[in-house]
Amino acid sequence: MPFKFANAFRAVKSVKYSDAQRFAQHVVPEVVRPARVIWNQAIGAIFLLFSLLFLGNSYTYYRQMATEPRRTVAFGFSLFLGLLMGFFGTASFLKARKIGRTRSKWS
Repeated sequence: MPFKFANAFRAVKSVKYSDAQRFAQHVVPEVVRPARVIWNQAIGAIFLLFSLLFLGNSYTYYRQMATEPRRTVAFGFSLFLGLLMGFFGTASFLKARKIGRTRSKWS
């Protein structure tokens, strides 16, 4: 039997709104949860890269403080930002882990 557009159109018209809504209620959460996990892991990785950048700069400023005392402010600021970005990155990975461990009511 060849495919006809009219047959496809009749099949689509026979789908009820409640069927589509029930399908979406089952499928969408199972697609959104892994996407949220990946998003949080990506954001966590970016924050940890920024943390490494700031902590590397703070190490450089720490070594320069012996000869240039005015580097103290730069050292403190970069150390603070490095620790802050590290906290955000770690929190994002922990949130991704928490989201990944939650089970749906159908599992």
